Amino acid sequence: MAAPYSEKVMDHFMHPRNVGEIPDADGVGQVGNPVCVLSDTLIYGNSDIKEIERIAPGKRVLGHDGKYHEVSKTFINNYAGKIFNIRVHNLGSSSTTPEHHILAIKTSPYAHKFKAHKKLKPDWYRAEELEKGDMILYPIPKETQDIDSIEFDVPKPKWDFKSRDLPDRVPVNADFLRLAGYYLSEGYARTQKCKGTLGFVFHENEIAYLTDVIFIIKRLFGLEPSSIKNQHHACVLEFYSARLARFFEKLFGKGAANKSITHWAMLLPVEKQKELICGLWRGDGYLNNKTSKFVTISKQMAFQLRQLLLRQKMIFSFLTAKAHGMHEESYLIYIKEDASLKKLAGIVGDKIVRPPKMKSPIKSWFDDDYFYAPIRAIKLTDFKGKVYNLEVEGSHSYISSAMALHNCGDIMKMFIKVKDNIITDVKFQTFGCGAAIATSSMATEMIKGKSLDEALALTNKAVAESLGGLPAVKMHCSVLAEEAVQAAINDYLIKTTGKGLPGYKPHDESLHDEVHGH
Repeated sequence: MAAPYSEKVMDHFMHPRNVGEIPDADGVGQVGNPVCVLSDTLIYGNSDIKEIERIAPGKRVLGHDGKYHEVSKTFINNYAGKIFNIRVHNLGSSSTTPEHHILAIKTSPYAHKFKAHKKLKPDWYRAEELEKGDMILYPIPKETQDIDSIEFDVPKPKWDFKSRDLPDRVPVNADFLRLAGYYLSEGYARTQKCKGTLGFVFHENEIAYLTDVIFIIKRLFGLEPSSIKNQHHACVLEFYSARLARFFEKLFGKGAANKSITHWAMLLPVEKQKELICGLWRGDGYLNNKTSKFVTISKQMAFQLRQLLLRQKMIFSFLTAKAHGMHEESYLIYIKEDASLKKLAGIVGDKIVRPPKMKSPIKSWFDDDYFYAPIRAIKLTDFKGKVYNLEVEGSHSYISSAMALHNCGDIMKMFIKVKDNIITDVKFQTFGCGAAIATSSMATEMIKGKSLDEALALTNKAVAESLGGLPAVKMHCSVLAEEAVQAAINDYLIKTTGKGLPGYKPHDESLHDEVHGH
C-alpha cells in the first residue's frame, strides 16, 4: 500500500497558494510529459465505443465523473519508446505511454475484505507508477433521462392500402424494453422495398419467451403472428409488417454483428433498464446456480451491456474470443459473484436454488461513483509509431475499455514577475495529481520574494522536505516543480538579456504532428 500524503501535502493540494495566471508575466515556463495511447484504444463515446483515432472534435466522450463531455481537440504524435499494457481484472486492457495518468488507488485487492478501502484516497497515477494489485477506478455512467414514449417515425407508403395501421407513438415501458432486448439478441428484420418481416428465433425450450413476444406485440402494435415454425430445435416467429421491421431496424440496427442499443435507451433510469437487460439475457445468455454468461458478436452491444451492468452494480468479467464462421471476434460477459448473480436472476426471472459459495475473497467492488477492479498484469513493450490523445472539456479525462485516463500528464506552467532581480509575484497552473498541485504550490511559496539566484538554487528535495515528504512514486512531481521554476527564469532572461541560463537544457515537451480542433 502506498504511503499516505503528509498533512502539508494535503493542505497545499486542497488549498493551493498562488493559483492562476499573470497576464503580463515577465517569465513563463512550462514543463510536462507527453501522454498518449495507441490508435486502436477503444474510447466510450456518447452511448457508443470506437477507436481513439476515429474520434473527432465535437464528439462527446465519457469522463471520469460518469458524465459526457465534448472533445475540443485531438492530437496525433510520433512516439518511440516504452508502452505500458495494463490488464485490469474484469475489464480488459489498455496501452499508454509511461506518463499517462490513470485514476487508481495504490492498494491491495484484499482491502475490500478488511474495509480498508474506505480510508484510501484515489489519485491520478502515471502508468509507470502502477503495479499489479493496484485498484483501477472505473466510472459508473451517471447521465439519466427518462422518456414515456417515442414516435413511430416510419410513415405508411402512399401505395400501401393493405397493411394494418400502427400507433403514432410507442410507450417506453417494461413491455417495449423487454421486446427491444429480445430483438437485439434473437431478432431479425427483413426490410425489402415493398414488404418486410420482423422475426425472432428462440430455442425450442424457450416457448415462454416466444409467447412473451407474441403478447407484447399484440398489446403494443395490435399484430398477430404471421408464421410460427419449428426448425432444427428452434422456433421461428415472424410478423409480416414492413413498417414494424423498419422501425426496429432504425432503432437498433440489423444483422447480429451490427446491432446496438439506441442512445436514449442507454440514458433511461436504472429500474427501466432492467427490462432491457432481461430481454437481452433471455436471448443471448444463460444462467444457473454457479455462473451466467452472455455472448454476442456485436462489439457495440457488448460494450453497451457492460455499461448497463455497471449501472446495476453487477460485478462481471469481460472477455474477447475468436468467433465461429465469418465473424472475427465474439464478446463474452461472465457473472459469477454471488450478489451479482442473484441480482441478475431477479432481473431475468430465474430462480437460483442454491447460491454458490465464494471460494476466494472479493477482488472487485462498487461505491456510488466507481467500480473498483485490480490490475492483473503490466507488460512493457517497445513501440514506434503514431499515438493519440484527446483534449476534453470539463472533466479533462476520457474512458477507455479498461480505465479512466486523464487527458494530460503532469503539466506545470509557472508565471513570474521580476523587479530589481527579485521575484515579486509568482503564480502557477498545474494539470495533474494531488502531489503535482502541492509541489507547484509549495515551490511558488518558496521562491516568492527571493532573488533569481536564490530561486535557481531551489531543489526538488527541498520542495519535498518542505511538504513533509512525498511517497517515492510521487517524487517526480517535485522534480517538475524545480524544472518549472528554472524554465520561467530562463524565459525571463531570454526576454531581457537575449541569453538564457548557461547550460540550460529545456524540458523535452511533446510536439504534436497533427492537432485538430474547433
